[in-house]
Amino acid sequence: MSEFVYGRQPVLEILKAGQRTLHKIWILEGTGGDIIQEIQQLARTKGVPFEWARREHLDKRVQGHHQGVVAEASATKFLDLDGFLAQLEPTAPALLVALDEIQDPHNVGAILRSAGFFGVAGAIVPKWRNAPVGETAARVSSGAIEHVPLMRVTNLAHSIKELQEAGFEVIGADMEGDLLSDYQPGKRCVIVFGSEGAGLRRLVRERCDKLLRISGAGKVASLNVAATAAIFLFEFRRRSSIGRAPVL
Repeated sequence: MSEFVYGRQPVLEILKAGQRTLHKIWILEGTGGDIIQEIQQLARTKGVPFEWARREHLDKRVQGHHQGVVAEASATKFLDLDGFLAQLEPTAPALLVALDEIQDPHNVGAILRSAGFFGVAGAIVPKWRNAPVGETAARVSSGAIEHVPLMRVTNLAHSIKELQEAGFEVIGADMEGDLLSDYQPGKRCVIVFGSEGAGLRRLVRERCDKLLRISGAGKVASLNVAATAAIFLFEFRRRSSIGRAPVL
């Protein structure tokens, strides 16, 4: 199974990460620049075929602003949570994120971009009732999904118990929680972000060890979930001794 990935940075990151198979790359005729040259160089090094193409050829393959670069790649890889946890050393520090039925793929992509920037060790995505980690999320993440291990789970509430048994403290981002600024993160944490409208589901909220919120000073009641995730991850990295993402 394959999918189309488009945009200069997403295609470049696939080449750099080497986690997925690239079948072919199409580049708009006359396109230049440092990133295009780097894509061509890496494609040659890795034996990935590429060719120049007309705009109408690229426009037929994808719907969106492709920036003159389209690639056909194997589908996004998802790991098994059990297998991921088994690869971590029992006491190794790690920061994970979990998405609880987030509906907008733009938000999924933005959260994964922040996760990649802050060195998150992995992201947990429900199999059902969650926006797909596909073309849109890949483009919005600017290729960060190639560097953040993804785990797909059937039941997030059940997976929370599994994470707790593995020594993770599970933190829910919730407007009814305690202040994030008063919290001191431990070495193993999972931050759960809820859907754009309803937030965390009841059972997921109840399973969390702690609920935290961001304090505001304006008249707007809440933040977009992607903005919330960026602030949480910044604060967790700033305030904790959690190491960067382990190489698995």
